[in-house]
Formats: sequence, structure tokens, C-alpha cells
Amino acid sequence: MVAMTAIYQWLWYLLPANPMVMRIVQGASRRHRDLWVRMGYLGALILLVLMSLLFAGGMGQMNLTDLAKAGTQIFVIVSYGQVIFVCLLAPLFMAGAIDQEHAGETYDILLTTPMSNLQIVLGSLLGRLFFVVSLLLSGLPLFAILLIFGGVPVHSVFVAFALAGMVALVVGSVAITLSVSRKGGRKAVYIFVIAIAAYLLGSYAVDVIVRQMQALGGTPNQTTWLTPLHPLLVLKSYVDTVNYHPPSPEDLADRFWLTRFYLGKPLAAFMTLSAVLSLALVTWSALQVRRVGQGASPAMTKLRRWLRLGAEGQRRRPPRTVSQNPIAWREANARGNRLASILGRWGFLAVTLGLAMWMLAAYHFGWKSSLAGGAVMDAQTLQTLLIALLWLELAVIAMVAIYMSAGAVSREREDGTLDLLLTTPVTPQQYVWGKLRGLVSFLTLLLAAPILTVGLVAVYQVVGMWFAWSQVRVNYTMQSWSGSGSIMGDLMLPEAPLLLMLLLVPFAALCVTTGMWWSIKSRGVLGAVIPTVAILSVLSLFLGFCGISAVSAIPLLGTVINALSPVTSLVAIVQPWETVEGFQDSPELGRVALLVSSLVAAGVYGLVVWGLLQAMVRNFDQTVRRLSGTGI
Repeated sequence: MVAMTAIYQWLWYLLPANPMVMRIVQGASRRHRDLWVRMGYLGALILLVLMSLLFAGGMGQMNLTDLAKAGTQIFVIVSYGQVIFVCLLAPLFMAGAIDQEHAGETYDILLTTPMSNLQIVLGSLLGRLFFVVSLLLSGLPLFAILLIFGGVPVHSVFVAFALAGMVALVVGSVAITLSVSRKGGRKAVYIFVIAIAAYLLGSYAVDVIVRQMQALGGTPNQTTWLTPLHPLLVLKSYVDTVNYHPPSPEDLADRFWLTRFYLGKPLAAFMTLSAVLSLALVTWSALQVRRVGQGASPAMTKLRRWLRLGAEGQRRRPPRTVSQNPIAWREANARGNRLASILGRWGFLAVTLGLAMWMLAAYHFGWKSSLAGGAVMDAQTLQTLLIALLWLELAVIAMVAIYMSAGAVSREREDGTLDLLLTTPVTPQQYVWGKLRGLVSFLTLLLAAPILTVGLVAVYQVVGMWFAWSQVRVNYTMQSWSGSGSIMGDLMLPEAPLLLMLLLVPFAALCVTTGMWWSIKSRGVLGAVIPTVAILSVLSLFLGFCGISAVSAIPLLGTVINALSPVTSLVAIVQPWETVEGFQDSPELGRVALLVSSLVAAGVYGLVVWGLLQAMVRNFDQTVRRLSGTGI
């Protein structure tokens, strides 16, 4: 009886009565910021439902069968959105897992308390995980409403929530491990967010290539060895069994039992791997938590010496020439000189270009594609896949730009370097404009990915026209005000890379400027990221709805409105023959309209950026003094 009581007390103070959990939950629950995050998350899910219902035709008169089909499609879209939102928001809540204690100079005091290592680690994990779980629970009534449509089994809702919960658990465990294993946890969070985006995009691209090879081998629409390692692929294998299903038990009969379990049950394998990985990371963190601050391990010291990096805080390389604006030089060079950052950016470029070349080769040589239903990839499928790839690249670029710019000022305010910079001759104008120039220069390699992706197809178009390839001429269905029929058009406009560059570079500058605006006004990174993401998301969706309606209804001039949203402007650049009204009747005039609309959009973005920068420079001193506590 005494032993049972001791075990009960140990578990009680380890989990529910953990002082870390109680402090984090009680303290953060009083903040209005977390309430706005939950409201924004739920609003985004509601917007997804409304958009899906609109495009599925659910707003009109439908019978029960059509309504059930629409409910199934909406459930799939919202489930994907929920997993993606968790992947984006979980790092924000986990950012202060242990680094917050270190940044507030209370970490050393925390290590002197009677709390055990496991209490510190689990308290930090469960305290922040509570807010992610509350986000998921806030969307549960919305999923319950989807059950009214029919076509969605009840157990599918629980599977979607369990999958999102395991993603949050893995993200939280990795975030705590990063905070425990290295100093500068805030930088680790940035790398962590970028790594998540790169992993989701890269592994999905590799899965597409593997499925293409399987289709050539006669086994299309099957899951791959990457499926249990990717949450979106696991969800796809569960909700879209027709186009993406695991191998049959007969195909795996001669395999080892672990292989049968891994390949035959992707959902169970993902859950098992996530639980084992989280347990291993938490155990390792508990063993290492009190070793933070004792210096680098001998193995790390040998590695740094082998890489000729020298000891931490020691410089053994000749001084480098700094540009005229030291802030711009620091943001462009100091951020990207780490191995993880270099590999992440170059890996993102290599994966996206490799996937684009694979799709182009499949189209040119007439390979059968699992993405085309096992049929030969045609021009429409190639353009659709190209748009999807460009959207993924745009999402990664915008997310990286927001995360980097949102911490550009607030991070320096937290670690005290902003006070040091204010004592130098650097003026507010040099500081603000230098931040913008440096961050946009840092994003150059990422911006090159979509431009070169479209450039590959544009070069293919030019070469095909030179050698008279039939693949570069596409027969489009003609539906315009002058009549209907068919018309021959180009696979890709040769000037498409230029149009894309005119749109993406100013848009990246707008993302950076918006993040900097809120970074100056916020004390922490989370307070800057959330409004930046909300404003840009709502703005892109609103302009996207207006643009997609205008470009398909107003001949030629509708492209100007459509160009203000980069999400829908990508569609108009890749598929102008089918999306731009009046383009088929006058292709030359349509190409001029696309160029003019890109220039107008770039000018509008530039004016907004210039206005925000001028406002930041004008109010910089007052804002910084007010947040530092020295102002009135």
C-alpha cells in the first residue's frame, strides 16, 4: 500500500501537478494572445470549410448523395489543413520550451530547485503541448458538423485528430531536444521551422518520384516506404485509398513481419514510430538537461576542430569586408553561414528542380504517371502538377520570410543586442532598410527555386519550338466570347520566368516588411508571427478570390487584379490559355496584359513596402523606448 501511494504521488507530481505545467498553463491562459490564436485557428478552419463547400457546389440544391460526396471532400481538405496548421503553429508554442527560461535568466535558478530532470522536461513539453491540444479541440465541433453531411465515418474524425496530435507530440519532443542540446534556442527554432517545411516538401517530392517509378514497374497508386514517415502521406493513404493504398497482404506475404507492419499499415506504423521517437527524445533530454551550459561535449569539440571552426565564441578566420550598410551585410551573411542553413536552402533548390525535371521528362517521353491515374502524362496534368509545386515553393518562401523577419527585431530585443546597436552610429533608417535588404538577399536562393522551375519549362518550350517538337504545342479547348472550339497554344510562355520574378521578389519584400513591422511592435517572436501570418493569409485569400473571378470574367484587364495575389497569379502565368479571359482571342495582347499586370503588382507591392518602412523609421525610437520600459 505504501509503495502504491509513493508511485501515485510520483506520477501526480510528474504530470498533472507538475509545477512547470501549472506555471505555464496558468500564466499563459490569462493572455489574450492565446485566445486570438485559437480564434484565428478556428476561423481558418471555417474558411477552409466555406471555400471547399463553395467549390464543391454545396451552396446550391443537392441531393443526399451529392451532399455526402461534398462532405467527404470537405473533410479531406480540412484534415489536411489541420495537420499543416499543427506543423506551422506547434513550433511557435514550443519555441519557449526551455529556451524561455534561459532567455529570462531563470534557467539557472530552475536547475537548482528540487525538481527532477524528468519533471523539467515533461513539464516544459506538456505545458506547451496543452495549447496545441486546445487548438485541436477547438476544431472538434466543426468536424462534428461535417458528420451531418454524411459520407464521413465517425472513426475518421478521431483518426484525423490522433494524427494531428502525434504530429504535435513529435514536434514538441524535437523542439525540447533542440533547446536542451544547444545554446541560442531561438536560432534553433528558426532552423527547426525551416527544417519542418523542407522535410514535408522534400519527402513528398521523393514520394512522387518513387510512385512514378512504381507506375513504370506496373504497380501504380501504391504507398511507398516514405509513407509512414510523412503525416500528409499517411492521411492520404487513409482517406484516398483508391488512388493511394498500401500493398495487399498477398504482396507482403514473404516479407519480414516488421516490414509487413511498416508497409501494410502506414497509420499504425506512423503512430508507433512517433511514440517511440518522442519517448527516446524525452529520455535523452532528461538525461542531458542539467548538462546545458557545461560547455560543448568532447565529440562536438573534436568535430568543430576537424571542421576548422574553432571553439565557440572564438574567431580563427581573417576579417571580412563589410558592405556600406553593416545591418544588411549581417542579415544576408551571418544568418546563412551555418551548415544546416546552407544544406537546407541548397537542398530545397535541388529537390524542387529535380522534381520539376522529372515531371518534364515524364511529359516529354510519354511515361505513365500514377498522378495521372496510371495514364500517360498530358499537358494539362503537367501544368496542374507544376502549379501545385509552385504553390508549395511559394508557401515555403513566405513562411521562411515571415519567421525570419518576425524575429529580426524582437530577437535582438530579447538577447540585448538591440540596446548595443542603438549606441552605435547606425541610424533608424540604416537599421530598418538594412534589415529589409539583408533578409531579401538571404531569401535569394529560395526565390530562385520557383523562378528556375518555370524557367526549365520555358527553356523546354523555346528548344521545342526550335526543333519543332509536337509536345510544346497544346490543343486547348476554346471557350470565349467569340465562340467555342479548340486552339493551338504554347505549353509555357517563354517570358513566364520574368513575370514570376516581377511578382515574387516584391511579394517576399512585403512579407519581410510586414514581419518587421510587427517585430518592432512586439516584445516576443510569437507576438509578431501570429498577426503577420493572419494579415498576409487573409489578404492573399481575399485578393485571390477577387482575382480569380476578375481574370475569368474581365477580358485582359482582369489580370491586373489577379496579379495582386501571388497564389492565383501563378495559375494565370502557367495556364493563361485556360484561365485568362480573352487570351485565346488575342494571345499577343494577352501576353502584354500579363506583363503590364506584373509590373503594376510589383509597383503596388513596392509602394506598400516603402510606406511601411517610412512609418517604421519615423516611429522607431518611440516604439523601441516604449517596449524597453524607458519611454513614457
